[in-house]
Amino acid sequence: MKAVKFTIYFILAFSLLAQWAFAQKSSNVFVEGELLVKYKSGTASTPIREKNNKIGAVVIENFSDLGWQRVKLPSDLSVNQAISRYKNFVEVETAQPNFIYHLAATPNDASFGNLYGMQRISAPTAWDLSTGSATVVVANIDTGIRYTHEDLAANMWRNPGETPNNGIDDDGNGFVDDYYGYDFFSNDSDPMDENGHGTHTSGTIGAVGNNSVGVAGVNWNVRLMAIKIYNAGGDSTSAILINAYNYVRMMKNRGVNIRVTNNSYGGCNEACGFDQATKDAIDALGNADVLQVFAAGNNGRNIELGPFYPASYTSPSILTVAASDQNDMRAGFSNFGITSVDVAAPGVSVLSTILSATNYGTLSGTSMATPHVAGSAALLAAFNPNLSAASLKATLMNTVDQLPQWNGVNKTGGRINVANALQNQTICNFTLNKSAQFAPTKGGYFTVDVTAPLNCDYSAKSNVNWIHLSNAESLSGNKTIAFRVSVNPTITRVSTLTIGGVGLTVRQSRN
Repeated sequence: MKAVKFTIYFILAFSLLAQWAFAQKSSNVFVEGELLVKYKSGTASTPIREKNNKIGAVVIENFSDLGWQRVKLPSDLSVNQAISRYKNFVEVETAQPNFIYHLAATPNDASFGNLYGMQRISAPTAWDLSTGSATVVVANIDTGIRYTHEDLAANMWRNPGETPNNGIDDDGNGFVDDYYGYDFFSNDSDPMDENGHGTHTSGTIGAVGNNSVGVAGVNWNVRLMAIKIYNAGGDSTSAILINAYNYVRMMKNRGVNIRVTNNSYGGCNEACGFDQATKDAIDALGNADVLQVFAAGNNGRNIELGPFYPASYTSPSILTVAASDQNDMRAGFSNFGITSVDVAAPGVSVLSTILSATNYGTLSGTSMATPHVAGSAALLAAFNPNLSAASLKATLMNTVDQLPQWNGVNKTGGRINVANALQNQTICNFTLNKSAQFAPTKGGYFTVDVTAPLNCDYSAKSNVNWIHLSNAESLSGNKTIAFRVSVNPTITRVSTLTIGGVGLTVRQSRN
């Protein structure tokens, strides 16, 4: 790996540059000559192959379980033209560019601080109850990790099914030598950090504690999975993010105890847009019961008025974090929002692990606040392994230190307190007022009542096209959910609505 000088003033911020403003040509908005296409019936069918052949597109990559393909377009077809053509096909649900994601500079207080953040979130009190567990894995999706760092090496995740550097996919997961994780930018097995950002966030999550060296993370003992999505200069794409999320989900489903992801990136400098392909991958990871902690961003703005993605996605598994300073005030650079931003955490002059020979340094940003929360979620998961991702999120939200300066600034009106979280857990159970709903052949409108504790977030989903839910993607607490059943004068049909993991059977027949 080539040596790269560490720049201490970076925070990750990716750029979904322009939602659908394709007329404005810019080489740094999306990958020219490529498209992401989502099909209504998956990716493996003869009609889909025929449509690609008709356009002259070649499939580069399949995200089969998400229903998306990445295709290479013919040289005489622009991305804008291809989107219009694909959207005219009845088999296509949507099409979008393969967006390019970037790093961006951000404000930083250069003073060398101490671990005031651990005091603010009451970590020393929490450590009387738990200092973490080697059985809990946090996937740090970032610039990689300096896995040889003196304060991180002992807490690195190592794939037990893989022998490092033997050139063999020992565990048969489709990735060769993924011992510490994977580099999805370079598509190789070495997620060594070349930028420094991922090493810094890792130290806050889980620098080894009580070892007479350097700093201590929120978890003295944890396992850090290195998921690299950026190169040294801070470039990435939608497809890279999707592959990273899918890898984490795949490893979780294969038995790796990944409870939390840390995502200290987001936003853009131009007209940002909604990236459905990336959101689908985030939702799929949430469905695998992984809590995803995202930075609220460093634009100093209300993201209710201007969304900051991925933090602004309405996904139940996302917990969004603003940055507070040494006095528990909102950092001037931190984004905020009373519905879009969930909690605050220390993010100004945070001391942690870095790349340079000094091994330790300070950074500021919501990127630094986010690992305080991801680390707290991991500590909570170590203390009570039975908590679901929804319960981890609700517990951290329901146990904040409520502060007047945060009232109306974020959803909870406070900054996290991990000691409170360990001692006052919220168990998210979702109860429906009925288990079944009969619908006549003429169809109709129906409701179901959901009972759930405060800040227990969930979604309602139908897997058939004759049951239509309204505004049910992201729900929280007690709710009445409305749905419509289409007319069906012929056959009896049965399906299940899934609400917070609980099934509601819908049967439509003559009687």
